[in-house]
Amino acid sequence: MAVVDITPIDRTHLVISPLDEVDSLELRDFLVGEQQKFWGERDLSEDHDPFWFRQLAAGGLVARYKNEIVGYLLGVVPKEGPAFIHLVAARDDFRGQGIGRELYTAFLDRARSFGASEVQATTEPENAGAISFHSSLGFEGERIPDYAGAGRDRVLFSRALNGH
Repeated sequence: MAVVDITPIDRTHLVISPLDEVDSLELRDFLVGEQQKFWGERDLSEDHDPFWFRQLAAGGLVARYKNEIVGYLLGVVPKEGPAFIHLVAARDDFRGQGIGRELYTAFLDRARSFGASEVQATTEPENAGAISFHSSLGFEGERIPDYAGAGRDRVLFSRALNGH
């Protein structure tokens, strides 16, 4: 396996912005068109339903490095109940730079400022990287049988937001 040389980014050029501050439908089209750069061979176009970019854009975030989109997070902070992170991705040439962690941290802060006391997220049980990532951020996970439908188990992560 080839070792990838990662040159650290200059954090002063990384900007995390709310999704509702951009043309979110244009961003959706861009992300679906460029999804291989964010998700590799996995086709997640169905997970980018336009409602995440219309009705729920206020919960989403976009990461830009020197004005290039290098990551994004789709989430929602309802008036009642836990906030929820649907998807988070960093562009393949920016992985390992902490962009996912920056997006999560910004979402946790935003959810807390909106009055949420808990944040949840899910992943597939075989996604060891996502399980490790969430655990490193203080999330607790529990495998829920049939969470996403019959035979589609998920690990449900929860994290309390202290200082609510």
